[in-house]
Amino acid sequence: MAHRPENTIEAFGHALAMGIQGVETDAWLTADGVPVLCHAGVVTTPRGRKPIATLQAADMPHELPSLAMLYGTCGTGFDVAIDVLDPAAAGPLVAAAVAAGSGAPERMWLCSPNLADLESWRPLHPAIHLVHSDRGWRQHRADPASHIRRLSGLGVEVLNLHHRYCAPAVVDACHAEQILLFAWGVQHTWRMRRLIHRGVDGIMSDHVDRLLAAINERAPDVFVRRPGMHRP
Repeated sequence: MAHRPENTIEAFGHALAMGIQGVETDAWLTADGVPVLCHAGVVTTPRGRKPIATLQAADMPHELPSLAMLYGTCGTGFDVAIDVLDPAAAGPLVAAAVAAGSGAPERMWLCSPNLADLESWRPLHPAIHLVHSDRGWRQHRADPASHIRRLSGLGVEVLNLHHRYCAPAVVDACHAEQILLFAWGVQHTWRMRRLIHRGVDGIMSDHVDRLLAAINERAPDVFVRRPGMHRP
């Protein structure tokens, strides 16, 4: 969103054209069951601001795409991390990826702070990736390894934390359990470099240009491919 309005086809297309390997977005479900990509869950209509859940897909502002529109416009050759802000949207999101074909489910990462929701989504498709966006990490700081082992036991493949919590000990604890660690809210190049050096597996940033520059600077041995996991 440093380059184009967030959660728009223009923004996704611009990021992909720059060479990024994946995008991050948010999803809500319309009243007629269509997952649309929007952060707030509320949109402005001629009748005022309305929750997405109360509107039909046809009533969405034209700049807010559905996931199907994203695939239809930009293809499926990239990873999509989706913060599922309406848990009911998970099934339709996976269905849209399956309909898109060409490996889209294998490159879908569904994110939630709710472990019960993540566990319930595992049967939706064997290839999707489950991401725990932990918003209460402070309670785990004294013993991160115990919580990370719990994630592994639930079939969660990724821990997604604000960058300030991605300490070396957390990176090591994740990798010991074959869990990937993603860092979000990373806007400065120096912090991107530091996280890459620590071995963080994915970085979410508004600044695609800075992120690509930091990735391209990395030494060849910074990232080690782990079995069954995508290299960022």
